[in-house]
Amino acid sequence: MPDPIQKPIDVSGLQIAAKKFDKTLRMLPAFMLEDAIRSLRLNVQRVPIKNVLTHQRRRAGGTHAYAPGNEITNFNNIISYEHSELMVHETVFNTKDNIHNYDNVDVQYLGGKPVDDVEKRHPLEFQILKAMVKSHSEDIMFALFHSARQDNGSSPATAFNGFFTNIDILIADGHFSAARGNYAPTGAFEAPVDTNDFSAYENLVEFIGSAHPMLKSPIGGNPILYITELTLKNVRAALRNKLGKIYAGYPTMQETLEHLREDALCQTLEFVTHVALGQGHRVMMCKPGLFDFGWNTDAASSFVQVRNIYEDPNEVQFWLQSAYGTRLRDWHEKVFRINDQTNSILDLSGDYCQTGSVKVDITGTTAGRWYLEGSASKRSSGQMILGLAPGNYTIKFDAVEGFTAPDDISITVEAGKDVSKSAAYTPSL
Repeated sequence: MPDPIQKPIDVSGLQIAAKKFDKTLRMLPAFMLEDAIRSLRLNVQRVPIKNVLTHQRRRAGGTHAYAPGNEITNFNNIISYEHSELMVHETVFNTKDNIHNYDNVDVQYLGGKPVDDVEKRHPLEFQILKAMVKSHSEDIMFALFHSARQDNGSSPATAFNGFFTNIDILIADGHFSAARGNYAPTGAFEAPVDTNDFSAYENLVEFIGSAHPMLKSPIGGNPILYITELTLKNVRAALRNKLGKIYAGYPTMQETLEHLREDALCQTLEFVTHVALGQGHRVMMCKPGLFDFGWNTDAASSFVQVRNIYEDPNEVQFWLQSAYGTRLRDWHEKVFRINDQTNSILDLSGDYCQTGSVKVDITGTTAGRWYLEGSASKRSSGQMILGLAPGNYTIKFDAVEGFTAPDDISITVEAGKDVSKSAAYTPSL
C-alpha cells in the first residue's frame, strides 16, 4: 500500500473556489473594515497608484488706508499651493497550510459531504480563503494609523504608510508648527500622581480651547477629537481630582466629555476613540472628512491564489495580493491640529491569544493597592489585569500611612502567559 504522504493533494477545488468567489473576496476587505471605517470617519476610495489633491492658500492682510498721493505698496504672493498625496503600496498575505493540520474529528463534514483524507480533499476549502481575507483585513485595520512602509518588511506594521506616519512626514517637512497653529505641544496626559494632580484634564482643555476659532466652530462640520481610551481614562481621573476639591462628585465618562466641551468653549465637539488608534497620548482635532483610505485589490489578476509549490505534496500556499495607502487631506489650522505625542500599535487581530495578564499578591496590610505605571486603574491584592499587550511594564504601589510601600517591580508580559508577583508592605519605623 503506497504511503499516503506521497499522493499529491488535489488543490483544484480550492483554485476553482478562489476564481469563482474572486469578486466577493476582493470586496471582503472593505466589508470587514466597514465598522472601523464608519467609527473612524474615514473616506474610502479606489486608487490605481496615486491621487494628488492641491490646496490653494490665500494670504490676507493686504487691506489698508488709501489717500491720493500716498506711496502705493504692492501686496505680494496672495496665492500659494500645498499638495496632499495618496499613494497605495502593494501588500501580500501569504500562508502555508498542510492538510494534516486538520483532524477528521475536528472537521467531519463540509457542505454535507464527509471529509475524506484518502481523496486528499482539503478540509476547509472556501472557509480558509474567507478566513485569510478576514485576518488580512484585521491586519490592515490595526496598521491604519501606525504602519510605516518598508519594502523588505515582514509585518502589517511595515505594509504601507499609515495616517500617523504620513502626518509625521509632514511634521518633519515643516508643514506643522506651533506658529502655524496646527501643532500644539501638550506633553503626555499621564495618570494623576496624587489627588492634587489635575494636569491631564487641564492640558486637554488647553489643547482644545486654544484651537483656531474656525476649527472649534460647527461651520463646515462639528469638530472631532481623536483620542485613545487610555488618555480618556487619565483625563477623567484628573477631572475627578479637580471636582473633588469642590464637591463630592464622581463624573462618568459622559460627564467628563461634557466638562471638556464646556471648559474648552467647544460645545459641538465630538469624540472618537478606537482600538486602531493604538495606545498612547497623541490627540488630533479636526473637521470631518480629512482622512482618506485608499485601496486597490486589482494588484494581481487573481486576488487570492492557491498554489501547490512545496516539496511536501500535502502543503498548499495561499497568496493574497493588494495595495493600500492613507492620506491626511488638509492640515491647515482652520481644519486640523495635533499634539506632540506618539501612539504605539495595539494589535488584536486574529483569534490566537496575543495578550497576557498580571496578578499581584500583597501582604502586610489590606490597604495596599498596586497599578501599572501610566495607568489610573488600581487593584487590591490578588486582583488581575487582563488583556495586556506583550511588552515591558512597571508595577507600582500606593502609599499607605504607617507602612513603607514595596519597591517597583519590572515585568515582561508575553502572549498567552500569566505573570504573578508578590509584594509586602512593611511597618514604618
